[in-house]
Amino acid sequence: MKKVLAVTFLILMLCNLLLVGFAEAGNSAYSMTEYQWAAIATIDGKWTTTDEWTDGPPMTMSNNATFTYNLDITQTSATVYTMEWLVEIFTDNTTDAGDYWEICFDPNNSGGTAPQVGDFKIKIEGHTTLKVYNGTGSGWAEITPVAGELTWDDSISASPWNSTPHYILELSDNSKIAGAIQTPQPPNGMRVAVYDATSGELAAWAPGSDDGVPNGWGVISGYSETPIPEGFSILVVVLLSSVALVASFYFLRKHPKTQSLSSIKLGELR
Repeated sequence: MKKVLAVTFLILMLCNLLLVGFAEAGNSAYSMTEYQWAAIATIDGKWTTTDEWTDGPPMTMSNNATFTYNLDITQTSATVYTMEWLVEIFTDNTTDAGDYWEICFDPNNSGGTAPQVGDFKIKIEGHTTLKVYNGTGSGWAEITPVAGELTWDDSISASPWNSTPHYILELSDNSKIAGAIQTPQPPNGMRVAVYDATSGELAAWAPGSDDGVPNGWGVISGYSETPIPEGFSILVVVLLSSVALVASFYFLRKHPKTQSLSSIKLGELR
């Protein structure tokens, strides 16, 4: 009996590592993998090609909004990596001064009830103005990003995710390690949000999260040096987010003694 419990505990620990990496804080119920892109995106606020963003996992923010994120880790300079985001809100096709996009980062996934020094927020207000903030320990203070570090554009356009024209944001940060917004390898906390002033809808990942409370942000739990598997979908993301819970119930049930344990191989750190 003790042996069975020990094996069960080991399996549960391995499943947890595969799902959320070595997360320390943040909302680990919402986790994602940082994938190497297959090709750099054209930052023009729309899908330039129908497969431009299929190399990143689509992550659900609400019934009406979705985002994806990926990374270039093949560049020769040790200080130059490029992060890219695509964010879509399917019900917003009006331009309002109160609209905004937000991306928040907790580089070491240290969490907290307020943004800490080294946490960052990118905010685009009214489809015209980009601002960057650093945590202070109690809130946010605006800072000046490195010149040329951030590139963004948004537009009202149809996409493979939704054929009705709606607002789409594309954003790129080409200085992951050397710029104002520095993020080491995962685990990292991350929050992505979009607000439509016309409807009053705020969609965020993790759902219900607040830009001022890193403990509630989602988690980039691990990374892959190969592009995302072909055919990855929003449904797959939802299923993966439930793996830990399903595994817990499955392995805690009593099974026949003839059942064997498959080996699990963890990927090497880059």
